[in-house]
Amino acid sequence: MTDKTKRDKIVPCILAAVVHEGKILLIHRTKEPYLGHWAMTGGKIEFGEHIEETAIREVLEETGLKCKVESIKGIATEIVHNESEAEQHFIMFIVQLKPETTKLVESDEGKLQWYKFEELDKIKIVPSDLLMIKEFVLKNKPMKVHRIKVKRDKETYEVEEFV
Repeated sequence: MTDKTKRDKIVPCILAAVVHEGKILLIHRTKEPYLGHWAMTGGKIEFGEHIEETAIREVLEETGLKCKVESIKGIATEIVHNESEAEQHFIMFIVQLKPETTKLVESDEGKLQWYKFEELDKIKIVPSDLLMIKEFVLKNKPMKVHRIKVKRDKETYEVEEFV
């Protein structure tokens, strides 16, 4: 496998920590990796999307919840290995959201359930999700992330928006 082919397999995605009344929303995974485990909702960042936009879109698609972003909590990389090599590589942005609606609409992504934080050690949860919930969500330290939009005109580049 060439370096470019390997690089193309790196998946930038978000994990959404949807928190409401002291509970976090988890989804029971119906796909690999981590089939049969509980996990934070989330998904791949689409071309042209900022992290916050991906989080809002993915949560709406997977849960039916309209949410607002509270903060970006952290960034993690995860490489899933089989017996002999790395088979998946994720760059994950952990985003905390607050639901503006509470009626859950399950999708084919999996069953949804709210869990109290103290219950998480007792369920079959994705180990890295549990770690990220403990390190990023429960420690309650938001991370500063800038959204930058650059306008290019032939050979000139200009920052159009810096938030």
